[in-house]
Amino acid sequence: MIALELLLATLAFALFGFATHEHHRKRLGRPLEPARARRLRVAAWVALAAAFPPAIVSHGWVFGPIEWAGSVMLGAGIIFLALNFLPDRKAQ
Repeated sequence: MIALELLLATLAFALFGFATHEHHRKRLGRPLEPARARRLRVAAWVALAAAFPPAIVSHGWVFGPIEWAGSVMLGAGIIFLALNFLPDRKAQ
């Protein structure tokens, strides 16, 4: 359950990252339309919310939200490092 929770939180922040014009253009090599950005943001929020139930199942209502918050922070950190420090499409 913890792996699923972390995977969903990381996916959410990857979607948030690709919903920004700069990262979308640098990483995917194409411009970002407003409708696509909106869909990416909605999908990111859904993934973030979907990461909450596995945390509750694995650690209950007392420590589950704490674990979820930790997974959210770890997922955000992983994607921050990946988007900002891995070479982009233009560098290849």
